[in-house]
Amino acid sequence: MLDSVRISLKVLNAAQLALIAAGALLLAWIGTALLGAGPAADGAQRAAQSGARAFAEAVDTELHGSVADARTLALLLRPGDPALTEADRAALLRDWLALNPRYGDAALIGADGSVRAAADPRRTGSSVARQPWFARARNAEIVIATNSGDETAPFDVILSLGMPGRSDRIQLRAAPAFLEIGPRLRGALDLPEAVVFTVRGADGRVLAGTASTSWGEHRSASVPVQGGRELGSPGWVVTASAPPGAAMAQRPDGRLLVLALAVVGAAGALGYALGGRAAQPLQRLAAGEAGPDEAAASPVREFAALSEAVAGRSQSREAALALAGTGLDRIKGRLQTFEAMSGWTCWEIDPETRRVVWSDADSTGTASSADHAADLSDLAAWFEPEDRPLLDLTLDAARRADGPHDVVLRARADGADPAPEAERRVLVRFLREAGDGRRIHALSRAIEGGVSETPAGLNERRRDAVLRRVTDGIVHDFNDVLTIVSANLATLRRRHGLAPEPARLVDAALAGAGRGAAMTRRMLSLVRGEDEGIAECDLGASVEAALAFMEANVLRDVPVINRVPGDLPRVLCAERILEVVLLNLAFHFRDHRLRGFAVGAAAHGAEHGNEAETGLGLPPGPYVRVLIASGQHEPGRRGHASRPEHLETVARLLGEIGAGWRLVSDGTGADAFLAEIWLKATARRPEEPALWQPALRVLLVESDSLVRASVAEALADLGHEVVQAASGEHALALLCESAAYDAMVADQSMPVMTGLQLAATVVERYPDIRIILASPHGHLPAAARQFLQLDKPFRPDDLAAVLSAAAPQVRAA
Repeated sequence: MLDSVRISLKVLNAAQLALIAAGALLLAWIGTALLGAGPAADGAQRAAQSGARAFAEAVDTELHGSVADARTLALLLRPGDPALTEADRAALLRDWLALNPRYGDAALIGADGSVRAAADPRRTGSSVARQPWFARARNAEIVIATNSGDETAPFDVILSLGMPGRSDRIQLRAAPAFLEIGPRLRGALDLPEAVVFTVRGADGRVLAGTASTSWGEHRSASVPVQGGRELGSPGWVVTASAPPGAAMAQRPDGRLLVLALAVVGAAGALGYALGGRAAQPLQRLAAGEAGPDEAAASPVREFAALSEAVAGRSQSREAALALAGTGLDRIKGRLQTFEAMSGWTCWEIDPETRRVVWSDADSTGTASSADHAADLSDLAAWFEPEDRPLLDLTLDAARRADGPHDVVLRARADGADPAPEAERRVLVRFLREAGDGRRIHALSRAIEGGVSETPAGLNERRRDAVLRRVTDGIVHDFNDVLTIVSANLATLRRRHGLAPEPARLVDAALAGAGRGAAMTRRMLSLVRGEDEGIAECDLGASVEAALAFMEANVLRDVPVINRVPGDLPRVLCAERILEVVLLNLAFHFRDHRLRGFAVGAAAHGAEHGNEAETGLGLPPGPYVRVLIASGQHEPGRRGHASRPEHLETVARLLGEIGAGWRLVSDGTGADAFLAEIWLKATARRPEEPALWQPALRVLLVESDSLVRASVAEALADLGHEVVQAASGEHALALLCESAAYDAMVADQSMPVMTGLQLAATVVERYPDIRIILASPHGHLPAAARQFLQLDKPFRPDDLAAVLSAAAPQVRAA
């Protein structure tokens, strides 16, 4: 390296004399240490303490890396994506384990303890609900469990992908080589081979190292594994044992060190002074000045310029290669995140050599280990032979012209003699590389729909997609308005003591905002056609919103009576199913001109949900009994002919969700209408005293300034510190300045960068920040289920609940 740096002769001479003085002092200190060293046992004790402390810190680092690996694996598996089968997930797990040999096994486990997918096919379909760690994982996000009696797998790392106890989990089983840290520490700390390490679990079982050591004159030290803020202490203890001869080199006394530095400095100053006189003739030669006995011209400057140019080129080569490798790894990581979140597969093709020169993922979606993955003919072999000329034609067109070139190809079926309607099609988009255009970038993604789809069906799908986008935009804007109203009114009521009359007006406004939220959910259900099936809902709020709609549009002049109390437990019935049931009953009342529409409900305990109580064959458990009744027929007016389809629809819908239905009288005769519905109820949660709410530092990301200001006021009123960002780019800039945030609340529907795209970037760079995505109900894709979610419009109580769940470590402390 000295030939690439310009150093004066005086400095070089000073450095030489200083190095000679330092070498002499070092040899003197070594001799003194060998002749006058203290007891060997003291040095062995220090070596054991330093080794045990360093080993425990290395174990903490490895455990944190395992948590990050589990989160990356969750992005790859996409547990909530129905398009990915369990067999595909098992294949992804096996390929991932091949790239991570420090794990022996990995599995995706459901909330009930069933193994959905595992690298070991024998585990798929089994249950881990009776294993000891499963009970601990119900209320914890991350669990480290030791495996008693299994030397091939010392411990497991279990990560919850959502709310603990209600979401899927990732299980990583460590291989025996996971805790083989001793050789690296000996090399880093310059410890002898005689120093041995042992790691014991909380139950005293040996996780790594030897179970027995010949103590004798050995010195030992034990240090617990801390785990950190996110993991907590797993209860492990690291023990290091060193014999008397394994003493570390002793450091010299501080005063001797100052004296040695003074001697080295004096030697350097003396060399600098002596080198100045010797450098004067050379300086005159470099400047072109001739002395009395020197030549008039000198080529020293020319030699220096040539040396500097050659050294500059050789110096930058290694740095450029290192930067290129780091940049390539960063790009690969971002592409893998893009694939996991969007479902696209990325390729880079060289059409000249017909080679796939770099592939981010193979056919299973797993990152490829080789840069030159396959030949283009191997890529074309995935499609039907009749479609391969179309692939070549599109690739040639993309090579000649800019812009995206799309083609839909039929993928070859895996099974034999597949049905034509089961054909799987793949959309491939080719784009020419900017610049010389020698390489082609390709994005591929499987699309739905068979080749037999008619143009009318395609137009219908396009119309539905456009209607859905328009409706989503309207619902988003309306929910933003409701969020502003709810947040400001609730903050006003919480912050200021209102008189009874203003408080009544504020409560009425909040109830109206809740009714507006129910209306937006009803609109989404109508346009999207989605069925949530069995889901929890608030019976009182749902009935109130449905009756308001029916009274204005169906029943009109029919009196409506609501006797559903507000303190009922939540029922296992989707809000959309309940609304459709009540709407069919309202049409039945209207067709038969029944007077009055009355709804009442009452809760029944677990002992009442049996055959003797209901007579409907329902399983035991808590239920909510709903009664629907009417008055008599209006005098002199008869209803239309009996149309039982409305009541049949009610019976079928309630049967699909496991609810009970009994029709006592349909109201077509002399008796009034009377029916009862038995809905499965959730268990009542015992009322807990108000807990201390931890004060968090929250990053609020919202593009709408009015919504952002309202939510920031609500957060500040709850006692949290708020930093606001107007976009995803603004949020990333704030995180680069300081990442000291406990949680981030981000709106999903932001321009340029959506909340989910921002979350994917933040969880990769700052894994300690808990992410909360805010969006209208049903707007978030399946990939967002790994993050906490907040449905718009929300109240400050909902905001407080989700922030309390975002900081389990702070709440536990």
